[in-house]
Amino acid sequence: MSRAVLLLLALAAGARAQPSPPVISSVTARDASPSGVIVEWASDQAADTEVEYGPTRSYGNSASLNTPPAMSHAIILGGVPPGAQVHYRVKSRNAAGAQGVSPDFLFITALGPPAAPAALAPFPAGGGDGPPAFAPAQPAPFAAPLSTAAGRFPPTVVIMSPPDGFHASGVVTVSANAASGVGTPVVQFLIDGADLAPLLSTAPYLFSWNTAVTGDGPHALAAVARDPAGGSATSSVVRVTVDNTPPALSAINASAVSADGAVIAWTTNEPADSQVEYGQTPDYGQSTPANAVRVVTRGAALSGLASEALYHYRVKSRDAAGLLSVSEDYLFATAEAKPEAAAKIAGSEPAAAAPVPAKAPQKFLTPATADGINDRAVFGPDAAEVTVVDLRGRRIFHAKADGGALAWDCRDGSGRVVPSGVYIAVVVTREGKRVYQSFVVAK
Repeated sequence: MSRAVLLLLALAAGARAQPSPPVISSVTARDASPSGVIVEWASDQAADTEVEYGPTRSYGNSASLNTPPAMSHAIILGGVPPGAQVHYRVKSRNAAGAQGVSPDFLFITALGPPAAPAALAPFPAGGGDGPPAFAPAQPAPFAAPLSTAAGRFPPTVVIMSPPDGFHASGVVTVSANAASGVGTPVVQFLIDGADLAPLLSTAPYLFSWNTAVTGDGPHALAAVARDPAGGSATSSVVRVTVDNTPPALSAINASAVSADGAVIAWTTNEPADSQVEYGQTPDYGQSTPANAVRVVTRGAALSGLASEALYHYRVKSRDAAGLLSVSEDYLFATAEAKPEAAAKIAGSEPAAAAPVPAKAPQKFLTPATADGINDRAVFGPDAAEVTVVDLRGRRIFHAKADGGALAWDCRDGSGRVVPSGVYIAVVVTREGKRVYQSFVVAK
C-alpha cells in the first residue's frame, strides 16, 4: 500500500474520530429590564455558555459564564438600551473542544423611560474601549447610558442552577447570573425568604448548598441583586424539593408462588423505581430488569425457577433524588412440580409421580380455633428433621424425629402462637434430601 493511500486512510480515520459539536436548540430571548436581555437555550450535551451580540450581524460584543458545563443555558446581556435592535447568536463548546453555533437571531428590547440626559456619553460607534452603539428600533436615536440612576434601570438577576422542579439531595451548587448598568452588583441567595448564603460580591455567583441543613420537603429558592446605586431586583422563584431520606419499603411479600415462578410485591412511601434480586443463596445471582417507572405500589414477576426450592430475595427502590433503599433478605419456597401429561408410548400411560411422604398434608393452619382441625402441621414418616422459619429466615421451630411423627403446633420456642403470616418448613428426609413447604398461619 502506497504512502499516499496510507495518508488518506489516516486522514479519514482522524475525521471520523472528531467529536461531534453540541446541538443547540430552543434559543429564546426576553427582556430582563429596560437595560438587559436574558438569552436562554439548550444543548444536547454538557457545554459552556457564550453569546455574541450587537446592533448588526457583525455583533462586536460577547458575554460568557465561568460556570460548569451544562445542557441548560441562560445568560444576561447587560447595558442593552430600551427599544434597541439586537442581533445575537449563542455558542456552546463541549469538553472535547467541539463547538456548536446557532444561526443569527434578532430581538428588539422593550421601550423604557425617556432617554438619558445628554451628559451621559454614548458608547463609541467603532473602536475605543466600549461596545458598538446599538441601532435604535425607533426612528429617534438612542444613546446607551454608561450609568443609570437607582430605580430607573434596576439590576437583573436570574438563577442558573438548580432548575425549577429539581429534586435536591446532599450538596447542590446554586448559581446565578446578574448584571447592572451601575457597577458590579452583589447577590444574596434566599431559601423560603431567608438568607441561604453569605453575600456574594463577584461573579461567578456560586454557592454550595448543604440541603441536609434545610430539611426535607418543598422549598423556594430566589436571588436578590443590588447595585452600588441602591437599585435591586429579585429573580424568579425556583421551586425545589429537598429529599435526603431514601424511600421507606413496606409490605414486602411473595405471592402467586408456583413450581417455577412467583410475584414479588412491595410499597414505598414515595414514588420510586423497582428491582428484585433473587437466587437460591443469600448471594442471589439473578435480578429482574430495573423498572424506571416511579410508583408507590409495584410487583415484579419471577419466572424460570426451580420447583421445590428455597429462594432468597430482596427488593430495591430508588427515588427521584437518586436515594436507594435495599430491603433485608426474604424467603419463599416454590411448589412441587405437577407431572406433565406424556404422549402414550406403545399404548401405556406414564407412571404417576410418587407422593413425597415427608411433607405435611396441611397448608393452611388455624391454631387459634383450637377445634382440632388444622391446628398443627403433621409431617410424613420420611421426615427426619424439620426447621420452620419466617420469611426473614429467622428460626421459629426445630425438631428431630425420635421414632414418632414430627409435628409443628404453630408455636415458637417460647411456646407462644406465632403471628399470622407465611412460614416455611425446611424438611430433611431420612435419605438426607431437603424439601420445602409453605404454610399460611391465620389466628
